[in-house]
Amino acid sequence: MSLYRQPGCKNWTFQIWTADRKRIRKTTETSDRAKAEIIERTFLMAIKGQAEPSRLHAMLDAVCGVKATATSIDDVWTLYTDWLKTSGRELTKQSLANRAVSVRRFAKWTHEHYPAAASLERVDRAAATAFATFLANTGAKGKTRQNIIGDLTVVWGALKRTRDGLNNPWPMVRPEANDSERGKPFTREQEADLLKAAKAAGKGWCLACQIARYTGLRYSSVARLKWEDVDLEAGVIRHTPPKTKRHNITVVIPLAKILLDELKAARADDPKATHVLPLHEKAYQYRKLKSGPGAFVEVLKAAKVDDSQYTFHSWRHTFRTRLSEAGVSDDLAKRLGGWTEDATAARYDHAERVEELRAAVEKAK
Repeated sequence: MSLYRQPGCKNWTFQIWTADRKRIRKTTETSDRAKAEIIERTFLMAIKGQAEPSRLHAMLDAVCGVKATATSIDDVWTLYTDWLKTSGRELTKQSLANRAVSVRRFAKWTHEHYPAAASLERVDRAAATAFATFLANTGAKGKTRQNIIGDLTVVWGALKRTRDGLNNPWPMVRPEANDSERGKPFTREQEADLLKAAKAAGKGWCLACQIARYTGLRYSSVARLKWEDVDLEAGVIRHTPPKTKRHNITVVIPLAKILLDELKAARADDPKATHVLPLHEKAYQYRKLKSGPGAFVEVLKAAKVDDSQYTFHSWRHTFRTRLSEAGVSDDLAKRLGGWTEDATAARYDHAERVEELRAAVEKAK
């Protein structure tokens, strides 16, 4: 190591030789020899890997009199969208909207409950744990918490690529969750009460419930189901659920006669519609749509069904339960609803078994 001044320059310069005999020569940009020595030693520590980068940056900032600027937690979403633009990443409108809601929800929480994490740089594992605990204590179910923390994990992971020393504490607090946590199956009495309440509510809720009940499709699929996915002549739905779209997995679901009749009637009422449930599709795409169908929880309340124990997803579990009660084999049930981890079976390539599947669907009444 050595410090020296270039001819005609008042600032000190240092040069360091690396282990592979490469020379690094930099100006310290200071005429103060004591500061220059500290800067030189800090660079040497960095080369030898003797300290964390964030600590070294802090040391240099302190020596050079640079004040670290904190990034407001309110600016996180803007930073993330800027990164998306510069990186060329493309997201669906729904994914973008979901992440925006998660980030803003966390920002609101920091302002109201945890001001210590009001800047991006101060969001550590303790803050992440506190937020995850807050979500659990305020009634957010496992799958909801998993999605929110997952969104924050992705956003922080992106920002970490652009900032030295930024931590991503979210993966450590993301809860495990699965579909079984999202609602119990309805009893037959509850089914009848719910369909009656859904019919009274209007706005497509009755048909939405019937589709979910007799196909096991999730609400994300029901709300966005297109008529081009429904083959009324063959009596089947061919659909790629959003959850499995990235794997290019399509399900083929035979329609029970009761549902087929309802779909034919709906098509006759609106032969030019693109989506089976236009109002639900718009509301799903634009979450704040005031003229939407409203929340399913209102249907649950009207039917006097405990909304803390059941959700729209309960129709999916109800479908599976009725299949089991009818004696339908586990293999057929998995193929109908997509309850499988097997990569081969997950292709749902079973066109030749449609009639066998149709018989299974008819049994599940």
